[in-house]
Amino acid sequence: MVGIAKGRQMYIVFARKYRPQTLDEVIGQDVVTQTIKNAIEQNRLYHSILFYGSMGTGKTSLARIIAKSLNCEKGPTIKPCGECEQCRAISLGRSVDVIEIDGASNRRIDDARNIIESIKYVPFSARYKIFIIDEVHMLTEEAFNALLKTIEEPPDYVKFIFATTNIEKVPQTILSRCQIFKLNKITPEKIYIKLKKILETENIKLEDESIKLISQVAQGSFRVAENYLDRVVAYKGQDITAKDVSCVLGIADYRLIDEFVEAIVNFNSNQAYEKIGYLLEHNLKVETFVEMLLEKLLTLEIRIELKTAFINFFYDAFLQIKHKVDDIVALKVATQKALALKNLAKIEEIIQYTVDLSIPEAKKEISEKIKETSSVALGGGTDDSGDKEMLKDNNVDDIDKLDKMIIDIFGGEIIAKG
Repeated sequence: MVGIAKGRQMYIVFARKYRPQTLDEVIGQDVVTQTIKNAIEQNRLYHSILFYGSMGTGKTSLARIIAKSLNCEKGPTIKPCGECEQCRAISLGRSVDVIEIDGASNRRIDDARNIIESIKYVPFSARYKIFIIDEVHMLTEEAFNALLKTIEEPPDYVKFIFATTNIEKVPQTILSRCQIFKLNKITPEKIYIKLKKILETENIKLEDESIKLISQVAQGSFRVAENYLDRVVAYKGQDITAKDVSCVLGIADYRLIDEFVEAIVNFNSNQAYEKIGYLLEHNLKVETFVEMLLEKLLTLEIRIELKTAFINFFYDAFLQIKHKVDDIVALKVATQKALALKNLAKIEEIIQYTVDLSIPEAKKEISEKIKETSSVALGGGTDDSGDKEMLKDNNVDDIDKLDKMIIDIFGGEIIAKG
């Protein structure tokens, strides 16, 4: 058994196996890659570069590509060969002249002094000595201060490349000495295309809906999408369905989203709460469900007042979940608000009710109240003929009675956002 284990080739995860090796392979960052290409070709690459953005958008990959572009035996070039000694060493993380540093575990002033000391020595075999510091915002204030002068005026053979997910924590004194590039979240469409290519290369079959689902819930991070893909492939191997993806990743599929939206649009409370129960029963991620729900609501073709109200309710629930409010409670409250819209009427209908009453004072009063609550989120879809008859059959003697009748008609459920 020991001999078999030693002879077995170690599995390489998709995130490593398909890490971009050239600027052309980086997806979703066209402006950044084009700027870097121009800088390399024109010999205008800054001595200190900082990449920032959310996880999995390509910060460290870009840093390594720049290192290869500068140190490739055929370079400096925007298309490193990937075959020379320098390119291979950098790709494998074995280059003595390209030093990758984890800012979280090398954050003290002594670590900064070690960097300053090593800069005194010229590259061992490469053209440039390059320091790649990941999560640079984790360095202490003393460490940043120690590096200030070195970052501002390093030797000609030294380049600094910083990466961070939290640029707000990087001191302005450091930022002012760097060329800064923001990496955007990658769109689901671009993630989908790249995942499709990986699956074709690996000869793995996934339903198209499965790939779209992974692309959607990756939150703009290609590394997250690749890790998700690894998990579902390990679970089943071939012929992977959207249901498989939902099961493995603990996320709702599009069918569940569609059925929930149908329930709230039709004000079907039993169906809506049945879908919430399904979430709980299968231990699916509520935050991801609400996020996908918002995406779906944005595409609905329903009356604008109703659509806006739905989005307001579930976006508020999403924010509450982000702030650690009980996720299922936030979802249930938002769902109840959405279902309550069944008993609401449009602003125009409220005005028409008052027009039907030959009470000038009442019309003036209610019109002023409507203006004051112009941000009221109102739905509809109910038969109001009975309501109008009730108004006509009553003797309205004063404003107080009119107010009471309106509250009775709408069940006291006019929902204002202010």
